[in-house]
Amino acid sequence: MKTPFFFIGKKLSRVTRQWLQKQQVQFIEQPFPVEQFVGGMFDAYLFFSPTGIDNFKASGNFSNPSSVVLANENSTAREAWKLFTNKVYLSPENEELSFVQYSYARWMKENNK
Repeated sequence: MKTPFFFIGKKLSRVTRQWLQKQQVQFIEQPFPVEQFVGGMFDAYLFFSPTGIDNFKASGNFSNPSSVVLANENSTAREAWKLFTNKVYLSPENEELSFVQYSYARWMKENNK
């Protein structure tokens, strides 16, 4: 895959959507039931809240062990460290666009892009 596929389960702001399109990042932006992705393998998992992680795990989803998990707040990162064996990164910013930009840069660094 040329660019990461970000697992986004909420409607993004126009600014974030435009930035992702400019970077040619493939993404899902519409709300969907998380059960729809059971067994799906993604390059990166972005979580905006501990509840998002809990819902993801409760639906039977398991993250690809080689994928990175990105969290935008301390409480989200703590939940990720507790439930995942993946590398978990905490964004220094929790505002949506800043978090997505940090996540993209972190994914690029992880994958030597």
